[in-house]
Amino acid sequence: MNCTDSMDRRGFLRSCGLGAAALACSSLARGADRSPARPNVLFIICDDLNDWALHPPDHPKAKTPNMDRLRKKSVNFANAHVVVPVCGPSRKCLFSGLYPQTLDDYSFARWNSVRALRGCTPLPLHFRNNGYDAYGTGKLLHEGAGGDFYTDYGIGPDYGPWPWYGKGRAFNTPHPAQYGAWIKHLPVKMHRDLNYGPLSNVPHWKKGAIKGIPGAKGWYTEAGKPFRYVDAKDRDLTPDEVSADWAANILKSKRDRPFYLAVGFIRPHTPLYAPKKYFDMFPLEDVQLPPLLKNDLADCAPVLRSRWRWGYTKYEALIKAGGKKALKEWARAYLACMAFVDAQVGKVLDALDASGHSDNTIVVLTGDNGYHVGEKDCIQKWHLWDESTRVPLFIHVPGAKGNGRTCEHPVSLIDMYPTLADMCGLGGRPRKGADNTPLAGRSLRPLLENPERKESHGPSVAFMGIRDGKAPPHFSVRSRRYRYTLCGNGQEELYDHDKDPHEWTNLAGDPEHAETKKQLRKELMSVLQATKTPKGFKPK
Repeated sequence: MNCTDSMDRRGFLRSCGLGAAALACSSLARGADRSPARPNVLFIICDDLNDWALHPPDHPKAKTPNMDRLRKKSVNFANAHVVVPVCGPSRKCLFSGLYPQTLDDYSFARWNSVRALRGCTPLPLHFRNNGYDAYGTGKLLHEGAGGDFYTDYGIGPDYGPWPWYGKGRAFNTPHPAQYGAWIKHLPVKMHRDLNYGPLSNVPHWKKGAIKGIPGAKGWYTEAGKPFRYVDAKDRDLTPDEVSADWAANILKSKRDRPFYLAVGFIRPHTPLYAPKKYFDMFPLEDVQLPPLLKNDLADCAPVLRSRWRWGYTKYEALIKAGGKKALKEWARAYLACMAFVDAQVGKVLDALDASGHSDNTIVVLTGDNGYHVGEKDCIQKWHLWDESTRVPLFIHVPGAKGNGRTCEHPVSLIDMYPTLADMCGLGGRPRKGADNTPLAGRSLRPLLENPERKESHGPSVAFMGIRDGKAPPHFSVRSRRYRYTLCGNGQEELYDHDKDPHEWTNLAGDPEHAETKKQLRKELMSVLQATKTPKGFKPK
């Protein structure tokens, strides 16, 4: 993507009714034109939001009316995937527009500590450098803002409130209502990912219940302040509610410059605490579990089923502690937190509608990774299966021909940077003058115009990877029909989503699929060769 194809973009933007000022590619790239007619951007990302927001058949029934109303007026990219299926590196790739093998980072290093990101212009700064006011709040990078990239920033990431022991920091602290069940199977530090419940269930730790704690009653914030809860109408706001209100106030303010506003919501990330009314929306007897297969890991690549044991251990603990009922309770809590964050999304969308900016604002909603809720015997992300990599992706461009339609072409969150830069005329070489590394993705503009287009548009696969420590990484590609995974030691997986949408049968060793596997391996390797093949990655 670059401004040399400006004639195509101008035609598209004219068809969207975005105005003449939005069409001046050269002046936009210089940042000289501050006309408010340039499209604004509202970018919303929810932590650990899996594809239940797409309402897949035979899955738990999510109640997300606000996401639904955005989906219905957007292009719904139903085959969208993250680049690394865990929050820290997923977000670095999204906001840098670079693959993890280029960054040599698949984990939680802060933005300014990654050597390959020195001199990189992150997405919000690219907008700010080109005449936009750039705003952010909540969890955008794993550490929040990540640097001086914004005109103004709200609050940073806060996963609270947390149960209070009476001493120390309220972070990763378990709830006393569940502690007895989990302690037999998990160390305390892992309890966060299994703790859930309504805020009305105010924790009360008795003195000595855990050795050395003085005991206390109530919730606390990560900042070390009491979180006041009297009843549903008399309580402090949660971090997501604070972010939603902050973003709404930004949208209400008058301005003479276009804006880029990014909102990072924490839920449905664990711990799964939310107001009681969202739990009440899902009576336990009505909760449906996702499709599960006994011994689902049996034919998976051994190196994949033996890595990142945390997720498997949590699932085992949950089942040992309470069986299927405990899993349904956990799924209910996840649904409740989805419904809660959907309400916060609704506040921001309502504020946009009331602001007078909606006719000139591109809206994006997505997640940073998926989440397993029992599939592959796992409660976690960070795996190269669809439950971990697939996320909702709704893009609304005012007046776009593709609005209200679904795109099945595989796309990636690596495409967000070039897409927004293209749509707003910022230019496609934000690192020019540094190391001039090009953006890895491609603009989704042609698919926003025609989601069902059949002609070639960039790669036919979405690419993703994971790595544990210094071990050789594993990579995967997702086409319209197949997922192919090539592990660092040469082990492989192949799934046919037309016949096996849950990825239950690994076809990598089936001679009938040898040609398909060969072609997908070729496409995977072409991405690596075009970016950077990691050291130690030498599959047979």
